[in-house]
Amino acid sequence: MGLLRRIAWVFPIIFCSLFVHGSFAEFIPVDNYLIACGSSQNVSVQGQTFVPDSHESSFLLESEGDVAVASSSSSVPYPIYQSLRVFTQPSSYEFDIRQKGRHWVRLYFHPLPYSGHDLFSASITVLTEKFVLLNNFTFKDKKNLYLFKECMINVTSDTLTLNFVPRNDTVTFVNGIEVVSVPDDLISDQALVLSPSTPFNGLSEFALETVYRLNVGGPLLTPENDTLGRTWENDGNYLHVNSSAVNVSVDPATVKYPVGLTTETAPNWVYATAEAMANANVPNLNFNVTWVFSADPDFIYFVRLHFCDIVSKALNDLVFNVYINSNIIIASLDLSAKTGDLAIPYYKDFISNSTNDSRSISVSIGPDVMADTTNAILNGLEIMKISNGAGSLDGSSSVDGLLPPKHSKKTNIGIIIGIVVGISAVGLIAGCYCCFVAHRQKTTPQGHHPWLLLPLYGNSRTMTTTSQKSGTASFISMASTNLGRVFTFQEIMDSTNKFDDSLVLGVGGFGKVYKGTLEDGTKVAVKRGNPGSEQGLAEFHTEIEMLSKLRHRHLVSLIGYCDERPALNPVLPREQVNIAEWAMNWQKKGMLDQIMDSALVGKINPASLKKFGETAEKCLAEYGVDRPTMGDVLWNLEYALQLEETSSLTEIDENSTNHIANIPLTPLQPLDNSMSVIDGINSGTDDDAEDVATSAVFSQLVNPRGR
Repeated sequence: MGLLRRIAWVFPIIFCSLFVHGSFAEFIPVDNYLIACGSSQNVSVQGQTFVPDSHESSFLLESEGDVAVASSSSSVPYPIYQSLRVFTQPSSYEFDIRQKGRHWVRLYFHPLPYSGHDLFSASITVLTEKFVLLNNFTFKDKKNLYLFKECMINVTSDTLTLNFVPRNDTVTFVNGIEVVSVPDDLISDQALVLSPSTPFNGLSEFALETVYRLNVGGPLLTPENDTLGRTWENDGNYLHVNSSAVNVSVDPATVKYPVGLTTETAPNWVYATAEAMANANVPNLNFNVTWVFSADPDFIYFVRLHFCDIVSKALNDLVFNVYINSNIIIASLDLSAKTGDLAIPYYKDFISNSTNDSRSISVSIGPDVMADTTNAILNGLEIMKISNGAGSLDGSSSVDGLLPPKHSKKTNIGIIIGIVVGISAVGLIAGCYCCFVAHRQKTTPQGHHPWLLLPLYGNSRTMTTTSQKSGTASFISMASTNLGRVFTFQEIMDSTNKFDDSLVLGVGGFGKVYKGTLEDGTKVAVKRGNPGSEQGLAEFHTEIEMLSKLRHRHLVSLIGYCDERPALNPVLPREQVNIAEWAMNWQKKGMLDQIMDSALVGKINPASLKKFGETAEKCLAEYGVDRPTMGDVLWNLEYALQLEETSSLTEIDENSTNHIANIPLTPLQPLDNSMSVIDGINSGTDDDAEDVATSAVFSQLVNPRGR
């Protein structure tokens, strides 16, 4: 990848103070950990001082069987590669975070010979509490024996843990680590998605990995020349046709940063250099300057383009088009009209994927047919990989699937019993569907509601977690939240057969869901929260607190919790557990002719049941991004109800994204998004007041943010 050319060590021209002209105060990171792993002394690297991992007191190294290895070899490009720490067991570094927000996580790897281990075949897997940064990387058969990874992670807790996990019966290792604060406004939470052009919100919820960062038309810039310690390489290796572009440059002192942009956005040497069209005023208006980058088709990418008009002599003279993957993304870009002057930095952010045929991303600039001057420029370019639905930057496995359970933090995380979002969606489907059918067949006695809430038992509790490093405690109050009956840990263990994996109903963002049976024979679903972080505990508590407020006849509310041991859990009644099992069996069978095996069939229309089953199956998708929204769920339930209640349907809606072959559809009125879901399914019973009282909470499920 492009950034790895930082290790190619093409010696840069040092421009000294020319990089930081202007009146901006230099950004000083609140968190600034520079760690020389395995070293016994401080190491100076490009003007920065890395300290030994055995000396620092503001982070914690948790390891069994680690070995420090040092070398006096002068053949390495930088001293950070002269030492490393080898781990024979899963190990971690835990950093105190004084300022929450985005942080750089930079990792250095080089397999030193004569270490006593075969580091060339070592498997390198690096995980945070939420994200997979590296998955089973090895230097075996690699020509380049240096690996540098730069990721950006939004840290929302008081600590950041980096886990190093050996795999495939090998060891793992690391040479150097950086954990450094990033300015809050460096990257916005929103960017524009290409094809179709729509806003992408919630970027801070994802991890980003720098794969290319180019000083277009300019020299290599090292961390010494960047206030955020970034490396900007020259673009020459990525030009599709070298002769298509020509370097242009001005004195960096002429670059004038507008309000909101600083040298943290990009050094002024990025804006003071550019590539322009080699043959300006070329008669062929299809002439473009193009850069091509390898990309993984399984990921989407954040693309930032930097511009600064350093070639024009007058305003509104330079007008050109910008393309990504041959699609025009900015038409008739007039930089001086955007900024109000010449030599003013300007950038634009986009979200793109690779092209399916070439596994690449291309960026192009070209002339505008209406412009008086035929020219185009690009000053800088950044491309960052965005973590996928599994929270990974490398493969499809999630942290839960790669981090051994015994390596989880030993914080005092309790067990809570309540509803799991994933299972509750299936429960909602089942409840609504059965209620619809029951209403049609009128088999339920008056006043009887088989999906009423389980009773609540008022309690006031406080969950406490203690930091292993400082011994300080953080408290999550359960007072006045009515989280229900207090279960003993032994009761939970007995009900789930000691959390038997064969009883797992599913896996959510905060832990596994188990089928259980209480002592009185009541079948329940128990959610065991992931003890991986204090952040996870806080989020899980927020989820449970929200769900405990739900009051709806088709949902089962929280009935209790346990906080004796390190774990966390939720419970559904017998019917909803059976529904969840039935939905997963549906996944395994996948055949319409086996639908009749279900005890739910009775007199139900098979087509209606098929729609219900497929909806339930989608709710059980492994990753949240693959699951339908609650609005989609309710739309499908309405459709299933119409299939059930209509004896003859003839008109097919071919535009339905949920169309099932061989089943006729009936046109439906679109849901009124301005109307609450509670209003939308109001049946006029005595329970309506309770339904409406819950609408504020329930609306969070209907219109969730990123899942």
